Amino acid sequence: QTILLALSMGQEVAPTSHPASNERQAPSQDIIRQPTSPEEPTPFCNYTNYNETKAQDLSRVLMTNYSRNALPEPNPVNVTVEITIQDISDISAITGTFVIDFWISAIWLDKRLKFSHLDPCRKNLSLDHDMEPKLWSPNVCIVNSKATKVHDSPKPNILLMIFPNGTTWLNYRIRSEAPCTMNLERFPLDQIECHLILESYSYNAAEVTLQWLAWSPVSAVREDFNLPDFKLTNIAYGSVTEVYTAGIWHRLSVSITFERLYGFYILQMYLPTYISVFISWIAFWMDTRALPARITLSVSSLMALTFQFGNIVKSLPRASYVKAIDIWMFSCVGFIFFSLVELAIVAYNDKITDQRIRHSKRDRESSPDQMMMRTENGSSSHLSNGCNGDHRCSRHARSALLMDNVTRMRMSLQDGRASPLTRFSRRKKPKNEFGARVDRAASIAFPVVFAIFNLVYWTYYLSTPSMPSPTL
Repeated sequence: QTILLALSMGQEVAPTSHPASNERQAPSQDIIRQPTSPEEPTPFCNYTNYNETKAQDLSRVLMTNYSRNALPEPNPVNVTVEITIQDISDISAITGTFVIDFWISAIWLDKRLKFSHLDPCRKNLSLDHDMEPKLWSPNVCIVNSKATKVHDSPKPNILLMIFPNGTTWLNYRIRSEAPCTMNLERFPLDQIECHLILESYSYNAAEVTLQWLAWSPVSAVREDFNLPDFKLTNIAYGSVTEVYTAGIWHRLSVSITFERLYGFYILQMYLPTYISVFISWIAFWMDTRALPARITLSVSSLMALTFQFGNIVKSLPRASYVKAIDIWMFSCVGFIFFSLVELAIVAYNDKITDQRIRHSKRDRESSPDQMMMRTENGSSSHLSNGCNGDHRCSRHARSALLMDNVTRMRMSLQDGRASPLTRFSRRKKPKNEFGARVDRAASIAFPVVFAIFNLVYWTYYLSTPSMPSPTL
Protein backbone atom coordinates (compact mmCIF):
# COMPACT_ATOMS: atom_id res chain seq x y z
CA GLN A 1 0.00 0.00 0.00
CA THR A 2 2.90 2.37 0.74
CA ILE A 3 4.43 1.61 -2.64
CA LEU A 4 1.12 2.17 -4.40
CA LEU A 5 0.56 5.50 -2.63
CA ALA A 6 4.03 6.76 -3.44
CA LEU A 7 3.90 5.67 -7.03
CA SER A 8 0.43 7.05 -7.62
CA MET A 9 1.47 10.47 -6.30
CA GLY A 10 4.53 10.45 -8.57
CA GLN A 11 6.90 11.37 -5.76
CA GLU A 12 10.37 10.15 -4.95
CA VAL A 13 10.18 7.70 -2.11
CA ALA A 14 12.91 7.86 0.50
CA PRO A 15 13.80 4.34 1.51
CA THR A 16 12.99 3.87 5.18
CA SER A 17 14.13 0.65 6.73
CA HIS A 18 12.10 -1.28 9.28
CA PRO A 19 14.08 -4.49 9.59
CA ALA A 20 12.92 -7.13 11.97
CA SER A 21 15.29 -8.25 14.71
CA ASN A 22 15.92 -11.48 12.93
CA GLU A 23 16.65 -10.05 9.48
CA ARG A 24 19.75 -8.59 7.85
CA GLN A 25 19.11 -5.09 6.61
CA ALA A 26 19.47 -4.66 2.86
CA PRO A 27 21.29 -1.62 1.45
CA SER A 28 19.07 1.36 0.84
CA GLN A 29 18.38 2.49 -2.69
CA ASP A 30 15.96 4.68 -4.60
CA ILE A 31 13.65 2.68 -6.77
CA ILE A 32 11.14 5.36 -7.78
CA ARG A 33 12.26 8.31 -9.84
CA GLN A 34 10.61 11.60 -10.62
CA PRO A 35 8.01 11.31 -13.36
CA THR A 36 9.55 14.18 -15.26
CA SER A 37 12.88 15.93 -15.26
CA PRO A 38 13.18 19.39 -13.63
CA GLU A 39 13.36 20.97 -17.08
CA GLU A 40 10.04 19.46 -18.18
CA PRO A 41 6.85 21.08 -16.97
CA THR A 42 4.59 18.89 -14.91
CA PRO A 43 1.39 18.09 -16.83
CA PHE A 44 -1.70 19.75 -15.47
CA CYS A 45 -4.87 17.73 -14.91
CA ASN A 46 -8.05 19.49 -15.92
CA TYR A 47 -10.96 17.47 -14.55
CA THR A 48 -13.51 19.72 -16.20
CA ASN A 49 -12.51 18.51 -19.68
CA TYR A 50 -11.70 14.98 -18.51
CA ASN A 51 -14.52 12.92 -20.00
CA GLU A 52 -13.77 10.52 -22.80
CA THR A 53 -10.02 10.78 -22.38
CA LYS A 54 -10.19 8.88 -19.12
CA ALA A 55 -11.68 5.85 -20.79
CA GLN A 56 -9.28 5.64 -23.71
CA ASP A 57 -7.14 2.55 -24.12
CA LEU A 58 -3.74 3.78 -23.08
CA SER A 59 -2.19 0.37 -23.44
CA ARG A 60 -2.81 0.39 -27.18
CA VAL A 61 -1.16 3.79 -27.45
CA LEU A 62 1.81 2.74 -25.31
CA MET A 63 2.39 -0.43 -27.31
CA THR A 64 2.91 1.53 -30.50
CA ASN A 65 6.50 0.92 -31.69
CA TYR A 66 7.15 -1.01 -28.46
CA SER A 67 9.44 -4.04 -28.55
CA ARG A 68 9.56 -6.47 -25.63
CA ASN A 69 12.95 -7.74 -26.76
CA ALA A 70 14.68 -4.39 -26.26
CA LEU A 71 15.91 -3.28 -22.85
CA PRO A 72 14.17 -0.26 -21.33
CA GLU A 73 17.50 1.62 -21.27
CA PRO A 74 21.06 0.99 -22.41
CA ASN A 75 22.39 0.84 -18.87
CA PRO A 76 21.68 -2.21 -16.69
CA VAL A 77 18.07 -2.13 -15.61
CA ASN A 78 17.73 -1.77 -11.85
CA VAL A 79 15.07 -4.27 -10.72
CA THR A 80 13.79 -4.19 -7.14
CA VAL A 81 12.35 -7.41 -5.71
CA GLU A 82 9.99 -7.89 -2.79
CA ILE A 83 8.48 -11.08 -1.31
CA THR A 84 5.47 -11.50 0.96
CA ILE A 85 4.98 -14.98 2.40
CA GLN A 86 1.32 -15.99 2.41
CA ASP A 87 1.44 -19.56 3.70
CA ILE A 88 3.77 -22.49 4.36
CA SER A 89 1.77 -25.67 4.06
CA ASP A 90 4.15 -28.61 4.22
CA ILE A 91 7.69 -29.51 5.28
CA SER A 92 8.83 -33.00 4.31
CA ALA A 93 11.81 -34.59 6.05
CA ILE A 94 11.84 -37.47 3.56
CA THR A 95 12.21 -35.34 0.43
CA GLY A 96 13.92 -32.41 2.16
CA THR A 97 11.53 -29.81 0.71
CA PHE A 98 8.88 -27.34 1.82
CA VAL A 99 5.86 -25.90 0.02
CA ILE A 100 5.41 -22.15 0.22
CA ASP A 101 2.81 -19.75 -1.17
CA PHE A 102 4.00 -16.19 -1.59
CA TRP A 103 3.68 -12.98 -3.60
CA ILE A 104 6.77 -11.89 -5.51
CA SER A 105 7.03 -8.38 -6.91
CA ALA A 106 9.50 -7.04 -9.46
CA ILE A 107 9.65 -3.26 -9.89
CA TRP A 108 11.62 -1.43 -12.59
CA LEU A 109 11.50 1.75 -14.63
CA ASP A 110 10.58 1.60 -18.31
CA LYS A 111 10.41 5.13 -19.75
CA ARG A 112 8.78 3.83 -22.90
CA LEU A 113 5.60 3.20 -20.85
CA LYS A 114 5.37 6.72 -19.38
CA PHE A 115 1.87 8.13 -19.91
CA SER A 116 1.80 11.23 -17.70
CA HIS A 117 1.84 13.42 -20.81
CA LEU A 118 -1.03 11.45 -22.35
CA ASP A 119 -3.35 11.28 -19.37
CA PRO A 120 -2.22 13.50 -16.48
CA CYS A 121 -5.30 12.65 -14.42
CA ARG A 122 -4.68 8.90 -14.32
CA LYS A 123 -2.64 7.75 -11.31
CA ASN A 124 -1.92 4.21 -12.50
CA LEU A 125 -2.74 1.81 -15.29
CA SER A 126 -3.78 -1.72 -14.29
CA LEU A 127 -3.59 -4.32 -17.03
CA ASP A 128 -4.81 -7.87 -17.40
CA HIS A 129 -2.53 -10.92 -17.29
CA ASP A 130 -2.84 -11.19 -21.08
CA MET A 131 -0.81 -7.99 -21.35
CA GLU A 132 2.15 -9.33 -19.38
CA PRO A 133 3.69 -11.41 -22.23
CA LYS A 134 3.73 -8.31 -24.47
CA LEU A 135 5.91 -6.23 -22.15
CA TRP A 136 9.57 -6.53 -21.34
CA SER A 137 10.17 -8.17 -17.96
CA PRO A 138 13.36 -9.18 -16.10
CA ASN A 139 12.13 -12.79 -15.85
CA VAL A 140 12.87 -13.17 -12.15
CA CYS A 141 12.50 -16.84 -11.17
CA ILE A 142 13.19 -19.24 -8.31
CA VAL A 143 16.17 -21.13 -9.67
CA ASN A 144 16.41 -23.75 -6.88
CA SER A 145 12.74 -24.77 -6.85
CA LYS A 146 11.66 -28.28 -7.75
CA ALA A 147 8.19 -27.20 -8.86
CA THR A 148 6.63 -23.75 -9.26
CA LYS A 149 3.21 -22.67 -10.52
CA VAL A 150 1.26 -19.44 -10.67
CA HIS A 151 -2.08 -19.62 -8.91
CA ASP A 152 -5.11 -19.44 -11.14
CA SER A 153 -8.34 -18.88 -9.25
CA PRO A 154 -9.93 -18.84 -11.78
CA LYS A 155 -7.56 -16.70 -13.88
CA PRO A 156 -3.79 -16.46 -13.39
CA ASN A 157 -2.99 -14.36 -10.33
CA ILE A 158 -0.76 -11.80 -12.06
CA LEU A 159 -0.80 -8.12 -11.20
CA LEU A 160 0.61 -5.73 -13.82
CA MET A 161 0.51 -2.05 -12.94
CA ILE A 162 2.12 0.87 -14.76
CA PHE A 163 2.53 4.29 -13.14
CA PRO A 164 2.66 7.67 -14.88
CA ASN A 165 6.46 7.91 -14.76
CA GLY A 166 6.86 4.52 -16.48
CA THR A 167 7.51 2.51 -13.34
CA THR A 168 6.25 -1.04 -13.87
CA TRP A 169 5.12 -3.26 -11.04
CA LEU A 170 4.77 -6.98 -11.85
CA ASN A 171 3.42 -9.24 -9.12
CA TYR A 172 2.79 -13.02 -9.10
CA ARG A 173 1.09 -15.23 -6.55
CA ILE A 174 3.18 -18.41 -6.64
CA ARG A 175 3.26 -21.83 -5.05
CA SER A 176 6.75 -23.27 -5.01
CA GLU A 177 8.39 -26.43 -3.71
CA ALA A 178 11.93 -25.54 -2.66
CA PRO A 179 14.72 -27.49 -0.93
CA CYS A 180 15.62 -27.43 2.74
CA THR A 181 18.93 -28.03 4.52
CA MET A 182 18.48 -30.66 7.23
CA ASN A 183 21.01 -31.68 9.85
CA LEU A 184 19.37 -34.52 11.75
CA GLU A 185 22.16 -35.05 14.29
CA ARG A 186 19.93 -33.46 16.95
CA PHE A 187 16.64 -35.00 15.78
CA PRO A 188 13.99 -34.52 17.16
CA LEU A 189 15.49 -31.44 18.84
CA ASP A 190 16.81 -29.96 15.61
CA GLN A 191 16.21 -27.03 13.26
CA ILE A 192 15.63 -26.90 9.52
CA GLU A 193 16.58 -24.14 7.10
CA CYS A 194 14.71 -23.76 3.81
CA HIS A 195 15.95 -21.57 0.98
CA LEU A 196 14.61 -19.57 -1.91
CA ILE A 197 17.11 -18.33 -4.52
CA LEU A 198 15.96 -15.75 -7.04
CA GLU A 199 17.72 -14.44 -10.10
CA SER A 200 16.95 -13.21 -13.58
CA TYR A 201 16.94 -16.27 -15.76
CA SER A 202 17.38 -14.41 -19.05
CA TYR A 203 19.63 -11.43 -18.26
CA ASN A 204 23.04 -11.31 -16.60
CA ALA A 205 24.52 -8.51 -14.52
CA ALA A 206 25.43 -6.47 -17.62
CA GLU A 207 21.75 -6.08 -18.44
CA VAL A 208 19.82 -6.48 -15.17
CA THR A 209 20.79 -5.83 -11.57
CA LEU A 210 18.65 -7.29 -8.79
CA GLN A 211 18.31 -5.76 -5.36
CA TRP A 212 15.95 -6.06 -2.42
CA LEU A 213 13.31 -3.49 -1.64
CA ALA A 214 14.82 -1.22 0.98
CA TRP A 215 12.08 -0.95 3.59
CA SER A 216 10.31 -4.32 3.32
CA PRO A 217 12.26 -6.93 1.35
CA VAL A 218 10.80 -10.09 2.91
CA SER A 219 7.65 -10.10 5.01
CA ALA A 220 4.96 -12.50 6.16
CA VAL A 221 1.24 -11.98 6.51
CA ARG A 222 1.31 -13.74 9.90
CA GLU A 223 3.82 -15.01 12.42
CA ASP A 224 2.40 -18.49 13.01
CA PHE A 225 1.67 -20.73 10.02
CA ASN A 226 0.10 -23.56 12.10
CA LEU A 227 2.55 -26.22 11.03
CA PRO A 228 2.05 -29.48 12.96
CA ASP A 229 5.76 -30.25 13.47
CA PHE A 230 7.58 -26.94 13.06
CA LYS A 231 7.58 -23.35 14.21
CA LEU A 232 8.90 -20.44 12.15
CA THR A 233 11.74 -18.80 14.07
CA ASN A 234 13.73 -16.65 11.65
CA ILE A 235 13.64 -15.11 8.17
CA ALA A 236 16.90 -13.81 6.71
CA TYR A 237 17.75 -12.44 3.28
CA GLY A 238 20.86 -11.51 1.35
CA SER A 239 22.33 -10.95 -2.08
CA VAL A 240 25.32 -12.51 -3.83
CA THR A 241 26.75 -12.79 -7.33
CA GLU A 242 27.03 -16.11 -9.09
CA VAL A 243 29.48 -16.85 -11.91
CA TYR A 244 28.18 -18.97 -14.77
CA THR A 245 29.58 -19.85 -18.16
CA ALA A 246 27.43 -17.12 -19.76
CA GLY A 247 28.56 -14.42 -17.33
CA ILE A 248 27.82 -13.05 -13.88
CA TRP A 249 24.31 -13.06 -12.45
CA HIS A 250 22.93 -11.18 -9.47
CA ARG A 251 21.26 -13.54 -7.02
CA LEU A 252 18.88 -12.86 -4.13
CA SER A 253 18.46 -15.41 -1.37
CA VAL A 254 15.91 -15.99 1.37
CA SER A 255 16.59 -18.32 4.31
CA ILE A 256 13.65 -19.44 6.47
CA THR A 257 14.48 -21.25 9.70
CA PHE A 258 12.06 -23.65 11.37
CA GLU A 259 12.39 -25.20 14.80
CA ARG A 260 11.00 -28.70 15.19
CA LEU A 261 8.24 -29.12 17.77
CA TYR A 262 9.20 -32.27 19.69
CA GLY A 263 6.02 -32.62 21.76
CA PHE A 264 4.75 -35.33 19.41
CA TYR A 265 7.95 -37.33 19.84
CA ILE A 266 7.81 -36.97 23.63
CA LEU A 267 4.35 -38.56 23.67
CA GLN A 268 4.81 -41.13 20.92
CA MET A 269 8.43 -42.16 21.41
CA TYR A 270 10.12 -41.09 24.64
CA LEU A 271 7.31 -41.97 27.05
CA PRO A 272 6.77 -45.48 25.59
CA THR A 273 10.49 -46.18 25.84
CA TYR A 274 10.46 -45.01 29.46
CA ILE A 275 7.66 -47.47 30.18
CA SER A 276 9.47 -50.32 28.41
CA VAL A 277 12.62 -49.77 30.44
CA PHE A 278 10.68 -49.53 33.71
CA ILE A 279 8.80 -52.76 32.95
CA SER A 280 12.09 -54.60 32.44
CA TRP A 281 13.10 -53.62 36.00
CA ILE A 282 10.09 -55.35 37.57
CA ALA A 283 11.95 -58.64 37.19
CA PHE A 284 14.45 -57.52 39.87
CA TRP A 285 11.71 -57.75 42.54
CA MET A 286 10.43 -61.17 41.48
CA ASP A 287 11.49 -64.58 42.80
CA THR A 288 14.82 -65.72 41.39
CA ARG A 289 13.28 -69.06 40.35
CA ALA A 290 10.36 -67.44 38.44
CA LEU A 291 12.33 -67.60 35.20
CA PRO A 292 9.40 -67.71 32.72
CA ALA A 293 7.83 -64.55 34.14
CA ARG A 294 11.12 -62.67 34.30
CA ILE A 295 12.12 -63.61 30.77
CA THR A 296 8.68 -62.62 29.43
CA LEU A 297 8.95 -59.14 30.97
CA SER A 298 12.41 -58.41 29.58
CA VAL A 299 11.86 -59.85 26.11
CA SER A 300 8.47 -58.13 25.73
CA SER A 301 10.03 -54.79 26.66
CA LEU A 302 12.81 -55.30 24.14
CA MET A 303 10.38 -56.19 21.34
CA ALA A 304 8.15 -53.20 22.08
CA LEU A 305 11.17 -50.89 22.02
CA THR A 306 12.37 -52.27 18.70
CA PHE A 307 8.92 -51.91 17.13
CA GLN A 308 8.65 -48.31 18.33
CA PHE A 309 12.05 -47.44 16.92
CA GLY A 310 11.11 -48.94 13.56
CA ASN A 311 8.06 -46.69 13.29
CA ILE A 312 10.17 -43.58 13.91
CA VAL A 313 12.84 -44.55 11.38
CA LYS A 314 10.21 -44.87 8.63
CA SER A 315 9.50 -41.12 8.81
CA LEU A 316 13.16 -40.09 8.45
CA PRO A 317 15.59 -40.03 5.54
CA ARG A 318 18.45 -42.51 5.51
CA ALA A 319 21.22 -40.56 7.21
CA SER A 320 24.67 -42.10 7.63
CA TYR A 321 25.43 -40.26 10.88
CA VAL A 322 24.22 -40.88 14.42
CA LYS A 323 21.16 -38.92 15.49
CA ALA A 324 19.99 -37.99 18.97
CA ILE A 325 17.11 -40.43 18.70
CA ASP A 326 19.57 -43.20 17.81
CA ILE A 327 21.57 -42.56 20.97
CA TRP A 328 18.40 -42.65 23.05
CA MET A 329 17.01 -45.84 21.55
CA PHE A 330 20.31 -47.73 21.62
CA SER A 331 20.83 -46.71 25.25
CA CYS A 332 17.36 -47.95 26.21
CA VAL A 333 17.99 -51.20 24.35
CA GLY A 334 21.26 -51.49 26.26
CA PHE A 335 19.50 -51.12 29.63
CA ILE A 336 17.02 -53.85 28.73
CA PHE A 337 19.81 -56.07 27.38
CA PHE A 338 21.83 -55.76 30.58
CA SER A 339 18.72 -56.60 32.60
CA LEU A 340 18.60 -59.84 30.59
CA VAL A 341 22.29 -60.41 31.37
CA GLU A 342 21.52 -59.97 35.07
CA LEU A 343 18.70 -62.51 34.73
CA ALA A 344 21.09 -64.94 33.05
CA ILE A 345 23.59 -64.57 35.92
CA VAL A 346 20.93 -65.29 38.55
CA ALA A 347 19.54 -68.24 36.56
CA TYR A 348 23.04 -69.70 36.09
CA ASN A 349 23.68 -69.45 39.81
CA ASP A 350 20.40 -71.30 40.49
CA LYS A 351 21.45 -73.98 38.03
CA ILE A 352 24.79 -74.50 39.77
CA THR A 353 23.04 -74.64 43.16
CA ASP A 354 20.58 -77.28 41.94
CA GLN A 355 23.41 -79.37 40.56
CA ARG A 356 25.21 -79.26 43.90
CA ILE A 357 22.05 -80.35 45.74
CA ARG A 358 21.54 -83.30 43.38
CA HIS A 359 25.16 -84.38 43.79
CA SER A 360 24.96 -84.15 47.58
CA LYS A 361 21.72 -86.15 47.58
CA ARG A 362 23.34 -88.96 45.61
CA ASP A 363 26.31 -88.95 47.96
CA ARG A 364 24.07 -89.22 51.01
CA GLU A 365 22.10 -92.08 49.49
CA SER A 366 25.33 -94.02 48.93
CA SER A 367 26.71 -93.32 52.46
CA PRO A 368 27.19 -96.21 55.05
CA ASP A 369 24.47 -94.85 57.37
CA GLN A 370 21.87 -95.07 54.63
CA MET A 371 22.97 -98.59 53.71
CA MET A 372 22.77 -99.62 57.42
CA MET A 373 19.24 -98.24 57.68
CA ARG A 374 18.14 -100.19 54.62
CA THR A 375 19.77 -103.39 56.06
CA GLU A 376 18.05 -102.97 59.42
CA ASN A 377 14.73 -102.40 57.71
CA GLY A 378 15.25 -105.63 55.78
CA SER A 379 16.21 -107.61 58.90
CA SER A 380 13.19 -106.31 60.75
CA SER A 381 10.97 -107.46 57.95
CA HIS A 382 12.57 -110.90 58.08
CA LEU A 383 12.09 -110.95 61.84
CA SER A 384 8.42 -110.16 61.52
CA ASN A 385 8.03 -112.85 58.92
CA GLY A 386 9.84 -115.41 61.13
CA CYS A 387 7.27 -115.22 63.89
CA ASN A 388 4.99 -117.46 61.76
CA GLY A 389 1.81 -115.62 62.61
CA ASP A 390 2.48 -115.40 66.33
CA HIS A 391 0.92 -112.14 67.42
CA ARG A 392 2.95 -111.90 70.52
CA CYS A 393 6.20 -112.45 68.66
CA SER A 394 5.26 -109.82 66.05
CA ARG A 395 4.40 -107.21 68.68
CA HIS A 396 7.65 -107.93 70.50
CA ALA A 397 9.73 -107.56 67.35
CA ARG A 398 8.07 -104.31 66.35
CA SER A 399 8.57 -102.87 69.82
CA ALA A 400 12.21 -103.82 69.81
CA LEU A 401 12.70 -102.30 66.35
CA LEU A 402 10.93 -99.07 67.34
CA MET A 403 13.08 -98.74 70.48
CA ASP A 404 16.18 -99.37 68.40
CA ASN A 405 15.26 -96.61 65.91
CA VAL A 406 14.52 -94.11 68.69
CA THR A 407 17.80 -94.88 70.37
CA ARG A 408 19.72 -94.45 67.10
CA MET A 409 17.98 -91.16 66.40
CA ARG A 410 18.88 -89.82 69.82
CA MET A 411 22.46 -90.83 69.36
CA SER A 412 22.65 -89.12 65.97
CA LEU A 413 21.23 -85.94 67.44
CA GLN A 414 23.72 -86.07 70.28
CA ASP A 415 26.54 -86.50 67.75
CA GLY A 416 25.40 -83.29 66.00
CA ARG A 417 24.16 -85.02 62.85
CA ALA A 418 20.73 -84.16 61.41
CA SER A 419 18.12 -86.78 60.79
CA PRO A 420 17.10 -87.71 57.21
CA LEU A 421 13.79 -85.88 57.68
CA THR A 422 15.56 -82.69 58.66
CA ARG A 423 17.97 -82.96 55.76
CA PHE A 424 15.05 -83.52 53.36
CA SER A 425 13.27 -80.40 54.61
CA ARG A 426 16.40 -78.37 54.10
CA ARG A 427 16.85 -79.64 50.57
CA LYS A 428 13.25 -78.84 49.75
CA LYS A 429 13.69 -75.09 50.35
CA PRO A 430 17.23 -74.07 49.46
CA LYS A 431 18.14 -70.45 49.95
CA ASN A 432 19.87 -68.65 47.02
CA GLU A 433 21.54 -65.77 48.78
CA PHE A 434 23.78 -64.86 45.83
CA GLY A 435 20.84 -64.38 43.40
CA ALA A 436 18.97 -62.28 45.94
CA ARG A 437 22.00 -60.06 46.44
CA VAL A 438 22.42 -59.60 42.68
CA ASP A 439 18.74 -58.64 42.26
CA ARG A 440 18.97 -56.22 45.17
CA ALA A 441 22.05 -54.55 43.72
CA ALA A 442 20.51 -54.36 40.21
CA SER A 443 17.29 -52.82 41.54
CA ILE A 444 19.38 -49.91 42.84
CA ALA A 445 22.10 -49.63 40.19
CA PHE A 446 19.87 -49.65 37.08
CA PRO A 447 17.60 -46.72 38.10
CA VAL A 448 20.58 -44.66 39.28
CA VAL A 449 22.54 -45.14 36.05
CA PHE A 450 19.43 -44.48 33.95
CA ALA A 451 18.78 -41.23 35.86
CA ILE A 452 22.38 -40.10 35.24
CA PHE A 453 22.02 -40.90 31.53
CA ASN A 454 18.80 -38.85 31.32
CA LEU A 455 20.44 -35.91 33.06
CA VAL A 456 23.37 -35.88 30.64
CA TYR A 457 21.21 -36.50 27.54
CA TRP A 458 18.61 -33.81 28.11
CA THR A 459 21.11 -31.26 29.43
CA TYR A 460 23.28 -31.60 26.35
CA TYR A 461 20.56 -31.51 23.69
CA LEU A 462 18.41 -28.82 25.32
CA SER A 463 21.24 -26.45 26.15
CA THR A 464 23.58 -26.88 23.17
CA PRO A 465 22.59 -24.69 20.18
CA SER A 466 22.04 -26.21 16.79
CA MET A 467 24.77 -26.42 14.20
CA PRO A 468 24.92 -23.28 12.04
CA SER A 469 23.81 -23.73 8.47
CA PRO A 470 26.01 -22.75 5.54
CA THR A 471 25.69 -19.15 4.44
CA LEU A 472 23.99 -18.61 1.14
